[in-house]
Amino acid sequence: MTVDFRCENCGKMLSVDDQPGNAVRCPHCRKKVTVPEGLAALPRPHVPPNARHADSPSGGQAQGQDDGQQAEQGEEELVENQGISGAMAMIMPWVISVFLHVGVCLVMLFFVMVTVVSKIPTDIIIPDAALDLDNPGGVMHPKTATVSKTDADRRTVVKRYTKREEQVDKGKTEQTIQLLAASSDGAHGGAADLGLTNQDAAGGPRSRFFGSGGKAYHIAYVVDRSGSMSGTFEEVRIEMLKSIGQLKEAQDFSIILFGEGAFIEGPQKRLVPAELVNKLAANDFLKGITASGQTTVLPALKRAFQVLKYADASKTGRLVYLLSDGIFAGLLGGSEYTTADGKVLKGNDAAIQWLRDNNPKDEQKGLVHVNTFLYLSRDEEAMKVMDTIAKENGGRFKLVSTDE
Repeated sequence: MTVDFRCENCGKMLSVDDQPGNAVRCPHCRKKVTVPEGLAALPRPHVPPNARHADSPSGGQAQGQDDGQQAEQGEEELVENQGISGAMAMIMPWVISVFLHVGVCLVMLFFVMVTVVSKIPTDIIIPDAALDLDNPGGVMHPKTATVSKTDADRRTVVKRYTKREEQVDKGKTEQTIQLLAASSDGAHGGAADLGLTNQDAAGGPRSRFFGSGGKAYHIAYVVDRSGSMSGTFEEVRIEMLKSIGQLKEAQDFSIILFGEGAFIEGPQKRLVPAELVNKLAANDFLKGITASGQTTVLPALKRAFQVLKYADASKTGRLVYLLSDGIFAGLLGGSEYTTADGKVLKGNDAAIQWLRDNNPKDEQKGLVHVNTFLYLSRDEEAMKVMDTIAKENGGRFKLVSTDE
């Protein structure tokens, strides 16, 4: 049986006399092909041997030549198309592979970016460029309560000229001018003219907490986390991070939170340099704090003084920021202190008396300045306690209102 079909390798027309399903060799590409079964039943094209155009003896020959040329062109186009298809079939897997690998790389890059961004704390507070110096707090002026008219006039003149220098200089001065002339009270130069003592002039960099600040190298945040602070501790936490974020690297800090019984201390349980890594650690530590229990302050105060005791003595200025929203448990419990004469005190009285007995009054002997904050409360007893602690320990008392 004669079967006409195209070679599946080169596309040439073949006419073989063989059974469907048998393998034959293509005379054009010399490759084996299988005789298709579906074409065996098709009739073979048949052209009558004497078919010619009636009006021209040569018309049949011309028509035959045209048909042959068209057949050859059709075969060439088919071969060309099959070549293109073959090339595309070879290229497409590579193209798909390239796009697949690029897509996988983009997905991996996305997950890496998400991981890196998730590690950046969202709550860390960017330090302000400048601090509010109108309310310095902290290291107190020893002559504030008894300033003479002459000293007040002198300070006014100095302040006026200081503002004028700030307006003219614009920060272009390359060197700091220090006045080192000795004075009779032990202060020097410009500090002596202003009536400042050595401890005021060398108090350290300024810091700020709820708008009230101080000059100190070593700072302890002693903050209430009792149950009454449960609805407001988040705002206090943010203010603590703001304050810590503004500290200079030369300063160091510690976090001590008081509540029911024992206190909770920062991750390193000591003074740590105000470097970025420690500021981020403070942010992570404060995230997991919850408020509960009574206001038991004295153990936290004792710990703060112990930490500050081992501060670098070459850097002067020790400061405690003490914040609470009420009295220190009073007679109901909480803080308890036994004086040298055997008297047992509790709550507010215990905290006040312990500071009187344990906080030196002299800067050279380790005086710790205590700035106090009464948070969102106007309780008269609490205000009295906080004000007393601040006045007796070289600090300032501030009533923190809801609009701050």
